Amino acid sequence: MALNRAIETGVLFHRAILMSGSALSPWALIQEPSRFAAQVAIHANCSPELPHAHLLKCLREKPVELLLSTPILHQPEFAFAFGPSVDGVVIDTGEPPGGDNLHYNEFDSNSNIKPSNPEPQNAITILNNVLLRKSVISKLSRYDLLLGVAKAEAYFAFNGEDVQYGIEADRRSKILRTFVRNTYSYHLSEILATIVNEYTDWERPVQHPINIRDETLEALSDAQYVAPVVHTADLHSAEHRNSYLYVFDYQTKFGDYPQVSNSRCLCLRKAEVAA
Repeated sequence: MALNRAIETGVLFHRAILMSGSALSPWALIQEPSRFAAQVAIHANCSPELPHAHLLKCLREKPVELLLSTPILHQPEFAFAFGPSVDGVVIDTGEPPGGDNLHYNEFDSNSNIKPSNPEPQNAITILNNVLLRKSVISKLSRYDLLLGVAKAEAYFAFNGEDVQYGIEADRRSKILRTFVRNTYSYHLSEILATIVNEYTDWERPVQHPINIRDETLEALSDAQYVAPVVHTADLHSAEHRNSYLYVFDYQTKFGDYPQVSNSRCLCLRKAEVAA
């Protein structure tokens, strides 16, 4: 009886834990879901030209192993092909279908309206337009929240050789340039220059490959994990709920991954941790 009352009032959950990211992370949403859905449909022998409802019915009748075995073409780095998307159903835009709502139009099979000047659909645009609305943030305040990050979140952005020997400056530029291009739409050169400037220890007369690797790891970890988690914590605490934040900084000597010699902490100030 108590469970039924909890479900009716929408308080089935009282607390939540977010580990190594949040919905505000740039990789949390699929940026071009319709393109990847078409590839899955072709692989599963379902015509991507079918009306939306019929396409969903066809895909739901296929084994999950078949869907996951789809060879995804042109998947951008630092992003995923499978995951949540702003479809107007699971993740609501808060706006009625039709009109100039680009998010709905991409999935609404009954809509033939195309915006005259569509805004670039990258992670930052989607987050700003959908997930940072006041109505969405207010829902977050229903629950107490524990958020956490680890020391080297973006570890898997590097291959084994990068981890063991470090990287040169040109390799760093390539990694960061790819991240910026696949995450932002405007002022890409300025953003890249700012990242390199802020995450370079200019007091060192010589930039050693190991140091460059650690600085690049820190930059990617901050952008993809730490900053979104801190932003989420700020939004949540502003609604006067209990917010907790931790940094996991322990690594065993004989762990699964090599030691990453990063003497500098992630960009979490004491004031932010205390909040």
